[in-house]
Amino acid sequence: MKTAARLTAGVGAVFGAYGLYLQYVLLYDDMAVHGATSLEATWRYFAYFTILTNCFVTLVMARAALSPARQTGLNAPRVELMAVTSILFVGLVYNLLLASRWNPQGWQKLADVIVHDAIPIIFALFWVLRPHGALKWKDAVFAAIWPAAYAVYGLTRGAFDHFYPYFFMDPTTTSIPQLAINMAALIAAFMIGAFVLIAGSRALGRRS
Repeated sequence: MKTAARLTAGVGAVFGAYGLYLQYVLLYDDMAVHGATSLEATWRYFAYFTILTNCFVTLVMARAALSPARQTGLNAPRVELMAVTSILFVGLVYNLLLASRWNPQGWQKLADVIVHDAIPIIFALFWVLRPHGALKWKDAVFAAIWPAAYAVYGLTRGAFDHFYPYFFMDPTTTSIPQLAINMAALIAAFMIGAFVLIAGSRALGRRS
């Protein structure tokens, strides 16, 4: 199991880094055509929950590949819970709510598949292969810090540059009460997902 987890982490880290690089190059090229600088493209790149979460899980997998015995810091059980819940929600929310809104082609399609489909699957497999049994139910609250922090971050930076990457958290097209409901619903769904994963982890821990 340890060898399989380390191998999966290594493969996932490489794929994750490539997907992030490819997505940045494509975004930069698209924005540069319209006169944007590299700084502006980088600022826009880090507006997306998908990108930030892929960066997060890629770092988790890279550290696990390099130091497989470590279960602290990025590889602490509750941090890995936060990561797996976050990346699974990236895949679910994108495919259920956002994928129908555009039709990427070519290299953009490849980047899209890596960050929204491949990495969630690879990281979920990595997480299953990791040691289990240490999580507590209250860790679901810790896991929810990531989307809650992103909501604050996204709305704050949007107030300055007026760019909101997701329609359900865009105060220019959504009323404040509805925006609050959307955020509360997403965080509640996130916590439910974390509870399900904790239950699965505890079951895996008992089996091992």
